[in-house]
Amino acid sequence: MANGAKVSITGRLTKDPQKGTTKTGATQVTFSVAVNTTKKVDDKYISNFYNVTIWGQLAEYIFPKIGKGQLVQVYGDLLLDNYTSDGKERQSLNVKGTDVIPLSKKEESSNDPF
Repeated sequence: MANGAKVSITGRLTKDPQKGTTKTGATQVTFSVAVNTTKKVDDKYISNFYNVTIWGQLAEYIFPKIGKGQLVQVYGDLLLDNYTSDGKERQSLNVKGTDVIPLSKKEESSNDPF
C-alpha cells in the first residue's frame, strides 16, 4: 500500500473554477475551497482555504457543474508545495482531487461569505 495523506474537505468555492490544458494535452481544472473551522474570532468562524487541482475526465465532467459559492465535497491527496515569494521560502497545502461531489446547485446563492 502506498503512503499518502488522504483528505476529505467540505466547503464553498471562493470563485469560479479555471480550466486549462497541461503540456501533455490533459485537461486541468483548478479552484479554491473555503472551509469553516470550529474556531471563532470576534464571533466569526475562521476559514481555511485549499487550492484544488483535478485532471482528465473528472476535470472535463465537473468543470461545467461547479461555480463560485457552491458547496462541494472534495476527496484527494494532500500535497505540500514549496515556493519562493519575495525572496522568502514558503509552503502551501494543496489538494490533488480524485473526486468532487457538488452538494448544492450551481446557481444556488448563499449568505455565507464563502
